[in-house]
Amino acid sequence: MTRRRFWVYFLLFLFNAVCYVDRVNMSLAGHSVAQEFHLSPVALGYLFSSFLWAYVVMMLPSGQLVDRLGVHRMAAIGAAVWSVAQALSGAATGFTTLLLTRLGLGVGEAPTFPVSYRAVRDWAPYKERGRAVGAIQAGSLLGPALAAPAVAWIIQATSWRWSFVATGAVGLIWVVVWSALVSSPERTSWIPEPERQRILAERHAGEAPPVHDGVGYRGLLRSPSMWGLAISQGCAVYSLYLYLSWLPDYLETVRHLSIMKSGVFTAVPFYAGTLLIVLTNWVGDAALTPATLRSGKRRLVVVACLLLTAMGMLIPFVQSLALVVLLTILPISFSSTATATNAALASDLLRSPADSGRAFAFMVLGGNVFGLLAPIVTGYIVQMTGSFTSAFVLAGVLALFGAAVSLLLTQHSLGEETPTLAGAAAD
Repeated sequence: MTRRRFWVYFLLFLFNAVCYVDRVNMSLAGHSVAQEFHLSPVALGYLFSSFLWAYVVMMLPSGQLVDRLGVHRMAAIGAAVWSVAQALSGAATGFTTLLLTRLGLGVGEAPTFPVSYRAVRDWAPYKERGRAVGAIQAGSLLGPALAAPAVAWIIQATSWRWSFVATGAVGLIWVVVWSALVSSPERTSWIPEPERQRILAERHAGEAPPVHDGVGYRGLLRSPSMWGLAISQGCAVYSLYLYLSWLPDYLETVRHLSIMKSGVFTAVPFYAGTLLIVLTNWVGDAALTPATLRSGKRRLVVVACLLLTAMGMLIPFVQSLALVVLLTILPISFSSTATATNAALASDLLRSPADSGRAFAFMVLGGNVFGLLAPIVTGYIVQMTGSFTSAFVLAGVLALFGAAVSLLLTQHSLGEETPTLAGAAAD
């Protein structure tokens, strides 16, 4: 049996990589931008977070558009919008114009995870979901790992402005390749017919999907699992965005590294995470049966990842730079792994494919409501205390809370008649 669908996974891996290259660009350019525009830590925190405001506002509409237009169309539209906004950031004349281009980035990136997770639901046989979503989301870690030293070099060799132009151009190249090669599984011509039939037969975990057209947002929100997925996603994403936004600045200002060294050290935990996110989800797929998948047992992997994420609260209390880098591997790797595993868990619990885009959008919305706060809250903490200590501890506490929520709530199906939150509490 052929595996040409893996090329779709690879292109989606690049989709996520380019998305996160564009996000980490601002983190690495932040010190230079703050110097040129005379910005305080709080103002810089707002810039780090600003793309997430539009991202959150557009998340639920994006989920509906993914269900309506399909993965292949929304991936191309989203990447084109965010890449143009990214390139225009290089022409910013001050805080306001840079804020506007960052908002454009958020609008374009809003469909990214609904697209990625719905694609796994559409393209992956059920026993391959964890590996597929892990491999695709590994791009969100490998992208920053590759980009951190490269963007730092561009900034040092030219200016922060050219770094935005270069990374925006990469995204537009991806749009051309994707649009030329990928449609739906039913219509992508280079997929052999036996493989196509396997995808269509096995993507629903051996069960016929419901004949209804989905329960919509209102029906999904009656499930405690939907809230458990959203809240635990938020607790994981808070840590991820704290490190994605502030780690380079922390290494420069607290650990006194140069921009090039901070770029290299920032890359290390993201490289490690690229391997761990795939390995963890491969183990999850191998250990779970169709029955345990449908009952939500994958949540135990999510819980373990969030417990490891919480170890990041130790970072301010160690002196060795090598130990700092080793400790950053835990929150960066396992917060991202938790979000990928949550997506696979959502697929396990979903009953109607018609609800996929909406369910993933609400889960990602929960993640990014927390996530958009991380850069801003950290900016205030740093300005008020002159230290990152409380910021790291807060992220660790949230990770522990997310582990408890995942364990207790994500036990019920999505997309059919499900227990209410009150009923779940009584069980």
